[in-house]
Amino acid sequence: MRKSILSKTLATSFAVLATVPQIAAADAALIVVQSEYENLPDVSGAAQAVTLAQKLEDEGFSVTSSLDQEAADVRGAVEDFRDDAEGSDRVLVYLAGHMVGGPRDSYLLTHEAETPNAVSVGGEALAIGPILDVLAQYQGQSVLLTAPAGDEVAGTGLSDDLDIEAPQGVTILSGPVDRVIRVANEVLLVPGLPLGVGLEDGPGGVTARGFVSDVVPFLPAEGDGRVVIERTAQSPDEAFWVVAQTMDTDEGLELYLEYFPDGTHANEARAALTESEETQANADARAEDALDLNRAARRQVQRNLALLDHDPRGIDGIFGPATRSAIRSYQSANGFAVTGYLTREMLAEMTQRADARAAELEREAAERQARQEREDRRYWNQIGQGQDEAGLRAYLDRYPDGLFADVARERLDDIEADKRSRAEAEEREFWDRVRNSDQPRSYRTYLDRYPNGIFAQEARARLGEFNNQEDREPELTAAEREEQQVAGTKVTRLLVETKLASLDYNVGKVDGLFTPGTRTAIRRFQSSRNIPVTGFVTQQTMVRLLAAF
Repeated sequence: MRKSILSKTLATSFAVLATVPQIAAADAALIVVQSEYENLPDVSGAAQAVTLAQKLEDEGFSVTSSLDQEAADVRGAVEDFRDDAEGSDRVLVYLAGHMVGGPRDSYLLTHEAETPNAVSVGGEALAIGPILDVLAQYQGQSVLLTAPAGDEVAGTGLSDDLDIEAPQGVTILSGPVDRVIRVANEVLLVPGLPLGVGLEDGPGGVTARGFVSDVVPFLPAEGDGRVVIERTAQSPDEAFWVVAQTMDTDEGLELYLEYFPDGTHANEARAALTESEETQANADARAEDALDLNRAARRQVQRNLALLDHDPRGIDGIFGPATRSAIRSYQSANGFAVTGYLTREMLAEMTQRADARAAELEREAAERQARQEREDRRYWNQIGQGQDEAGLRAYLDRYPDGLFADVARERLDDIEADKRSRAEAEEREFWDRVRNSDQPRSYRTYLDRYPNGIFAQEARARLGEFNNQEDREPELTAAEREEQQVAGTKVTRLLVETKLASLDYNVGKVDGLFTPGTRTAIRRFQSSRNIPVTGFVTQQTMVRLLAAF
């Protein structure tokens, strides 16, 4: 939006300057600026063209200007300039934008240009050669100012390096926009100042070619027959403020502040913008209120935002700062006006996107679960379907919540019972104390006393579980705290158990109490959805549960 407003503002400024009554000019000028490109990088500094146009008109030039026009319109502006130049004493041309060199001519690319080549460039650019032909008719009194953008945009058969040869008696000044404009204002358009003298003592950064005299000025000193136009001086600050008020839009005020942050009307512009923003925010809030979203609908919005990777930090049906931030993030990513409030159009599109994403995630989850179950069954068969203790423990180590985990544990219990029946009374009594204590120290004591005992494998396996749990303690603690926020009420826990049961996970009795069986079901669901397996209902787990079907 800012770019189009900039073009509109500059064009309006040109129009304002053109409406000032003038004496018939004895000099002619052409200003062609290309700043806002459709396919190439935009060019900064076009605003200086307004200052240059006003300076030229102050010095008695008839100015023909073209800003961000298509090639045909630019060529029309050149024709108008050619007509104005007839009978003039001196002429000046200013060209700014992307420029390329060709085998026979150099070109200023117009705003519709893409990546031109030697064949296409003629249709999307202004040829500089014909302009030089006009300037050559005013030897010693003609100047071409060029401000190439400097980006590499040339295609086949063209070059980004310009080599414009100055006709006899023509002056060519080239450099960055700010430098060229400064040299024009401080040297070239100073009455009675020869260009060669001014360049030697003035600002640098500009290359001069062709006719550069140390004696003949471009503008004669006042009193040497030169007509000076009297007009009321108007600062750029005031000129831009007039344009901003004429536009009557926030963009006009923002543009004024961009160029004049400490300008005469800066406080007035900021106050107007603040009032406008408050008015717009109230309108946006009223538009969202008109949607009449109840608590369930708001939770659905938060679920949709989370599914689309715009985290609302909660699914509670309350639109707090985090949810507003997530809405703004979605709006920015999907081309909506960034307000932080819902619109009917955005709500419909977001719901459609979220439903599609949920379906996609469920397809991925189904495929992942089927793949995990195939791998689970394959490994179960590889260990002989759990016919020995080593195989059973290897299976549970790899698939603690696997398809055959319950069977494996039952068989291990049977194996332990058998071992108990064959154990010495003392060892059995000691092992019972160890199991009742169920502490790492107790199992280590048992292994110290019975390194090859009947329950040695189970002791080592239990110690391994303790070590694994200790390594994951920070993660599990964080997940447990998160569950208190996400599923801390009995109603929410009933919802979780009901949803798991509907997805064929065995949670036991649906009573809102998270038993070991419930934890196992949660871990299985997390594993199938590629969620960190903790056994606790994290926010990510809750989002995926609500999205599952």
